[in-house]
Amino acid sequence: MSHSNFTLMLRRTSTVVMVVLASVCSSLAQRPLTTLHRFQGGNDGDYPTASLIQDTAGNFYGTTEYAGAGGYYGTVFELSPPAKAGGSWTETVLYSFRNNGDGARPTAGLILDSAGDLYGTASDSNAGGYGAVFEMTPPTTKGGPWTETVLYTFQGGSDGAYPYGGLVSDLQGNLYGTTETSVFELSPPASGGAWTFTLLHDFVCCTSDGWNSLAGLARDPQGNLYGTTEWGGTYSGEYCQYLGCGTVFEVSPPAVQGGPWSETVLYRFGGESDGLNPMSALTLDAHGNLYGTTYGGGALGGGTVFELTPPSVQNGAWTKSIIHNFTYTSKQDGAVPLGTLIFDSAGNLYGATEFGGNPCSYDDSPYGCGTVFELAPPATGSGAWTESILHRFGAQGPWPRWPGAGVILDNQGNLLGTTLYGGDLDCTGEKSDGCGTIFQIQ
Repeated sequence: MSHSNFTLMLRRTSTVVMVVLASVCSSLAQRPLTTLHRFQGGNDGDYPTASLIQDTAGNFYGTTEYAGAGGYYGTVFELSPPAKAGGSWTETVLYSFRNNGDGARPTAGLILDSAGDLYGTASDSNAGGYGAVFEMTPPTTKGGPWTETVLYTFQGGSDGAYPYGGLVSDLQGNLYGTTETSVFELSPPASGGAWTFTLLHDFVCCTSDGWNSLAGLARDPQGNLYGTTEWGGTYSGEYCQYLGCGTVFEVSPPAVQGGPWSETVLYRFGGESDGLNPMSALTLDAHGNLYGTTYGGGALGGGTVFELTPPSVQNGAWTKSIIHNFTYTSKQDGAVPLGTLIFDSAGNLYGATEFGGNPCSYDDSPYGCGTVFELAPPATGSGAWTESILHRFGAQGPWPRWPGAGVILDNQGNLLGTTLYGGDLDCTGEKSDGCGTIFQIQ
């Protein structure tokens, strides 16, 4: 997401969200945090807006939206663990986008196939194009350069424009994703040649359908795709009457091969206490329940974590429950959750909020520095979830702050994520805020 779009959302949200003083059930004990990398800007990249992925060797991969050797168009990077415990992690830029047909400004994370190839999207926000899907192929000889290949370039017409979200894949190697205006599938060629683009759904602006999808998809074992739209759905109330408050949707494969896919809006947000503007992807549990976040609204004004439960009868309505309301209260809860939630093996949910927590100013407004949180399910299967704040990001010096994506669990049970700012205070173009970081919470 571009800086201009990001600032616009902050200004819009600041008119929506009230600072509410409330007692929040959250742990005050913080987990130790280690900064694994501080982005430097320039060739190194700047402004990591997405979460990471890990390979079987313990390396992590991600993207930055800005900077790189191409100047202003972002990077794909690798972060490798130290050879000896306690040593420094090594960050390597695998590719710098140049906006010359190769894409520009990746805002989402990557996926990894069994051959070690990486796949992602380039949003092309404000870079003159409409976005692209790309593949990164590892070198044939150790230490050689990675190869970037554009699999599809969006034209801004019926195929869609601006893929801000990431990709999911199936066992056949098909890729699925969203643009602001569409849900699509990309199928690999049988032997060489071009990938095949298929439009699965075209969002209809300003109707009960959703529109402006900013996140990737979740896929169930039956091949159904689930996602969110920031706008559309409900057009009533103080905050929803112009753009809509957003939706959760399902896109289902055809009953007969070759037929059209069908889209169903599972839920339309009502704004205010119901939540509004879901901007992150959904998480599926083993029972088919969906979990996600809203950027704003909720009982305390700082966004929500919600659960959608499938109907018990065919064609019935999904049931929405808010399992946590965020608040801007300083030193207490987080606010404005962004990024996909993750589960651990015990059924606990983890995520990050961009604001809240320790006092911190963004554009001279006291939004807070952001948090990492855990939500534990009720022990008896019913009742309230329990929130614990695992870390509140610091406000001073090079400390990481403002996480713009979720977290992941590594194979040792540590949480890793990225922050939009913090790190090197001499970052080009962001002298007071830094270029962003990669952090680990034990």
